Amino acid sequence: MPFNTALSGIRAANSDLKITGNNIANASTVGFKSSRAEFGDVYATTILGAGVNTIGGGVRLQDVSQQFSQGNISFTENELDLAISGAGFFILNQNGDAFYSRAGTFSLDKDGYIVNNVDARLQGFAADINGVVGGVIGDLQIQTGNQPPRQTTLVESALNLNANAPVLQRSGSTLITDGNAIAVTQVGLQNDTTSTANSTSFALPGAGFDFNTNTITFDVQIAGASSGNNGTVSITLNTANGVPANVNNFNDLRTLEGVINGQIFSPTLPQTAIDVIAVAVDDGGGNYHLEFQALQSGEPAQVTLTNASGNAGTIGLAGAIGAGTIQDNSGTPAVTNGYPQQSIDVVGPTQTITYTSPAGSTASEIASEMNALAGVTATATSTASIIAAGYNNSAGNMIISLNNVQLTGNDLTALEAEINNLSSSTLPGITAQLDPVTGNLQITSSIGDDLRFTISSPNDGDTLEVQGNPAVPSQTLEADPSNNGVGAGNSDAALNAIMVGGEIDIVLDQGYTLTNPNPPAIGLYSPFTAGTFQPFVINQFDPTDQGTYNHATSVTVYDSLGNSHVMTQYFVRQPYDTTDPLTSPNHWLMYVQIDGEDVGDPDTTLPPPGNLLPTQASFNLHFNSNGSLDPLLSDDILVSNWVPLDRNGNPNGALPPLNVLQGGALPVVEPPTSSNFEIDMVGTTQFGSDFAVNNVDQNGYATGRLSGINIDDGGVIFARFTNGEAQVLGQLGIADFANVQGLQPVGDTMWAENFESGIPQIGTPGTAALGAINAGALEDSNVDLSQQLVNLIIAQRNFQASAKTIETADTVTQTIINIR
Repeated sequence: MPFNTALSGIRAANSDLKITGNNIANASTVGFKSSRAEFGDVYATTILGAGVNTIGGGVRLQDVSQQFSQGNISFTENELDLAISGAGFFILNQNGDAFYSRAGTFSLDKDGYIVNNVDARLQGFAADINGVVGGVIGDLQIQTGNQPPRQTTLVESALNLNANAPVLQRSGSTLITDGNAIAVTQVGLQNDTTSTANSTSFALPGAGFDFNTNTITFDVQIAGASSGNNGTVSITLNTANGVPANVNNFNDLRTLEGVINGQIFSPTLPQTAIDVIAVAVDDGGGNYHLEFQALQSGEPAQVTLTNASGNAGTIGLAGAIGAGTIQDNSGTPAVTNGYPQQSIDVVGPTQTITYTSPAGSTASEIASEMNALAGVTATATSTASIIAAGYNNSAGNMIISLNNVQLTGNDLTALEAEINNLSSSTLPGITAQLDPVTGNLQITSSIGDDLRFTISSPNDGDTLEVQGNPAVPSQTLEADPSNNGVGAGNSDAALNAIMVGGEIDIVLDQGYTLTNPNPPAIGLYSPFTAGTFQPFVINQFDPTDQGTYNHATSVTVYDSLGNSHVMTQYFVRQPYDTTDPLTSPNHWLMYVQIDGEDVGDPDTTLPPPGNLLPTQASFNLHFNSNGSLDPLLSDDILVSNWVPLDRNGNPNGALPPLNVLQGGALPVVEPPTSSNFEIDMVGTTQFGSDFAVNNVDQNGYATGRLSGINIDDGGVIFARFTNGEAQVLGQLGIADFANVQGLQPVGDTMWAENFESGIPQIGTPGTAALGAINAGALEDSNVDLSQQLVNLIIAQRNFQASAKTIETADTVTQTIINIR
């Protein structure tokens, strides 16, 4: 019957209409692949085959074939919009089921997983913390919350050290002055006194004495003036020598004074000038006297008046001389540091120079003068302590003068603050520090000036005890406004002062030494022995002195809490002596500090607490003759004693170090269990060119938030964070099939694997025959609307024709039925 044949045609045309309509409906569906109907004719057959003249039974739908041709690529502004250019499918996981799609409309869910519009998770290969992509496929996740910090465990430095850099360090020797006069606490007069012979007081006018007719003579003598002119001068006073006829007033007496001094300074030969001066003094009330003073104050010289004749009583001499003399030796020097004049020979490679330090010179002055000598470098410091037990400021109004600067602090704590506030002004270079154990106030002059103390107080018994060298006794000043005497061993504060001198640190260049201190047993130096001069590195590395290192560079490192710290590397060229087997060519030392603090392992040979303190971290770098780093001679570099500190210099709670003595070693474990990290110097060279930082990198970072991602054509997901870090998070996986036509559509522009498709061949974009990824783009539907509209017309025509077949068959059948 033709009815069945026509019906099959109607069914086929209807299927074709459905397929075409579905294509048209999904013309804007991202990643959609059009379908086409594939038909086959129907013939009746038997086991023996079909007949020669067999009439077909119509048509049937053999297959709905997917067309996996490439759709157009449309670019968007969403980095997670992805398109595959070429073969392959995105791999998706939805509740454990694996699906495949060409639609790349992805976004992040609340947990940071990359999902499509039906929450199927995109699959790929995750990267570890170092950005190395693994080989196990799984859900791709992007951390959208805070990125946890990563502690620095590796610093990579590739530098060039200048092969022409000079050796800055030199060998030498050092000694610190420790003679028996150094820092001894001296007490004595605040001011010098002068040897003076005084006449008796007399009244003016002078009892009618007439120098026209009378002459007064006497002798002035000085002896024991160590720094001046000793001897005797005879004085003759009359008008012939310029004296007024009558001495009636003070002006006349001043004229007489000038006549006396003229004869003292220009005596009659063979006498010579002496160091004495006459001074007329007004005592008040019409009374006067003459003083004969030694010119040099502070010397115990003897000034004597003898052999007075004539009416000497007119100027107060007759009664004073009496039996024959007026003399005085009251000249006393003010207190000094007690340092005597002392000479020392500076013996150099080619000459010997004798240096003499004057008596009483400060350590600062001596150091300054010694610095002018070849081969000698000297520095000075002075230290004295105010003893807490000997400090008594009963009413809080005692005034201490330090180097003539008055201090008003009423206790030692206040004095500490006051002195430190003045250290850059009126007390230059002087600082104070209170000892928390003893309560003593230690005062230091960094330039080696003498430390001079005086006190004044209206309260009887207020005291100040000062000690310099602790090996010698301290001295105490006591206020005595009542003039009733001071305590045993104390000195009257109204007259006396305390003085403490400094010590001198002397550094001698190689080939220089000191010999022959004179006097040999007192003063600045102790007798020289084998241990007097200690080996010393001149210009030794000091991170605060740029003149002690050749090169330096810094890099930021991070502790386990994500706090940033500055690590600085200092490079010091080492000396090479062909005759010294302990030295080698092309040798450098690298010193390491973090935040300006030493990070070397403790030196357990030191006494407590030094055996627990960090030391300077230094590492040997050796280079081959071609300038490359010698890994065999160079040290492995492990920073193993870094305690991360906060801004106040206190431990900040991050992971502490594990020093070598406690078991710290390379390699540094991951994840880290201490603050230790390695410095890799591979790539560092020593060429004859300027210092250069070719590469400095480290693997730590602070916490940060995701600020953006990039996906390259290989599907590598690269994340950027607000902490400046960038990190590989993973790589997309895509799949292809031996027979993509065999994939089973499951809706939502996804397909599932089945027997016909074969197993998926999974790889990364751009490898094998797999396509590349376009990020920020989508693959459009591959539906050709023009073709589909034509298909609609054809399907409609086929439907109508099959329906016409039924109509015709019905007419024929009706004709047969109507035959009678």
